[in-house]
Amino acid sequence: MTRYTVDDFLGDAREIVGEHGIRDGLEAIRENTERLLRQPDLLETYVDMGEYRGHTVIGHDPETNIHVIVHGGRKGGTSPPHDHGPCSVIYGNYTGHTLMRRWRRLDDGGSEGQARLEVAREYTVGAGEATAFAQGDIHSIDYPDGAFFVRVTVGDVEKQKTRRFDLERGIVEIDDRAARAE
Repeated sequence: MTRYTVDDFLGDAREIVGEHGIRDGLEAIRENTERLLRQPDLLETYVDMGEYRGHTVIGHDPETNIHVIVHGGRKGGTSPPHDHGPCSVIYGNYTGHTLMRRWRRLDDGGSEGQARLEVAREYTVGAGEATAFAQGDIHSIDYPDGAFFVRVTVGDVEKQKTRRFDLERGIVEIDDRAARAE
C-alpha cells in the first residue's frame, strides 16, 4: 500500500478546493479521507496516546483552513442534532463505527426559538468509511467506547456560532463555540 500522509491529504484537499471550491469538491475530499483512514499506523504516527484526551488536531492547512482532528477512542459519545455553521465537515471512522443521523427541519428554519426536526436518514459509518456534511447540514452522531474517528473540517468549527437543537424542548439555540472555549 502506498503511504498517504496527513500532509498528502491536505495538499490534495488544497488542490481540490482550488479547482472545484468547497461544495463541489467535498465528495473528492471525503474520498481522500477514506484513503487516509486506510493508513494502518495513523494513530501511532500522529497521536501521542499517553497525552490523548478525546481529540487531537493532527493537521491544518492555513490556505484552505482545513483541519484534520482525531476524536473518540476511550469513551463513546452522543451529540444532539447540530450544524457546523459556515463550515463543512467530514466524519471518517478509523476504528469501530458511528451511527449518523441526518435531520430535516419541519418548521420555518429560524436560527433560534421553536424548531421541529425529523430524521431524514439514519446510517452507520464503519471503519474505513467517511461521510460528508455540507455547510448548514443538520446531523447527530453516536459512537461507542473504543471508536476513533477523524473529523475533517473546512473552517475552524470551534470558533463558530452553530445551531444546536434540543429535541425534548423543541427548540434551536445558537451555540457560540468560541465563547464556550474561553
